[in-house]
Amino acid sequence: MANLGPAAKAIEQELNHARQGMQYYAKLVENLEGVLETLTTLDTPATGSRARTRTAAPAKARGKTADTPKATAAKGAKQSKLPSTGKDFWPTLLTDTPQPASEVLKAAINALGIKPDADDRKKLTQRMSNALSVMAKNGDIKAEGSARARLYSKKTVIH
Repeated sequence: MANLGPAAKAIEQELNHARQGMQYYAKLVENLEGVLETLTTLDTPATGSRARTRTAAPAKARGKTADTPKATAAKGAKQSKLPSTGKDFWPTLLTDTPQPASEVLKAAINALGIKPDADDRKKLTQRMSNALSVMAKNGDIKAEGSARARLYSKKTVIH
């Protein structure tokens, strides 16, 4: 019975060590997901048929639980005031002259009449990348070039 105290102490220390490891890896996963997301938004897909690099898994499946500091802080985080940009919004920004995605993004910001912060800019870039990719794949717009040199323009209608 005299050995129970030290054994309980050793188990507590091991639990603390395991919790610290979980926090470390949860933060590492979060950081790596952020870097991957940034890289995929910077490199617009060439054909629109890019394989999905990240799945939208529930928070619990990614290892985040309601009692982690990040999850509790996210509850109080500000919500984006970014206006809706439906499928009809993006084609209106394109011109007959081919232009890079960065010019389309500038036109979108001007059309929405907003000054987006970094998070809203990132979200708008993701929306734009997805919309341009899908429209190019469907043949609704013209896309030429590849990766960052890709240019988008209205599809010319021949009668």
